[in-house]
Amino acid sequence: MQTGPRTPAGKAASSMNALSHGLTSNKVVLPGEDAAQFEHLRRSLFEEHRPATPTETLLVEEMAQAHWRLERVRRRQDDAFTPENLDVKLLALLQRYATGFERTFFKSLTTLKKLQRERLAEPKQSFVSQEKERANFFKLMDAFTAPPPPLSPSEKVENSAAAGAVRACAA
Repeated sequence: MQTGPRTPAGKAASSMNALSHGLTSNKVVLPGEDAAQFEHLRRSLFEEHRPATPTETLLVEEMAQAHWRLERVRRRQDDAFTPENLDVKLLALLQRYATGFERTFFKSLTTLKKLQRERLAEPKQSFVSQEKERANFFKLMDAFTAPPPPLSPSEKVENSAAAGAVRACAA
């Protein structure tokens, strides 16, 4: 009776038994691919887009994975498109995956940019109630439309003296 692999190495090897092209794999970096290159791509996207929220972080991560998988498809297309062997069925499959990965990348990028614009455009002031805004508006309007305050007795004397001087000059 067989019970399957028992060692970690055996389990790792058997987990790759069904891997034919790796385009639907849950693993982003497959055996034979350079994990350091993927990490460099990922870091450069994070540096470029500087996500500030968990959602923005997920979108940048999705962009990195989609681009990495798209590059895998392009490598496979090169392999399937040789003068000796033209695998039309494989090329059609690869084109379908390439389209999906491109769409994922650009949709994530568009959504990320939209979220960042909205976040950066948020007003910096705190909430002000409409009632308070209305009261401030009426106070300002009252200052503009209110009649001047009555003159004090000293201002009346100064104004009558100035008016008398003007009449004397005019005569």
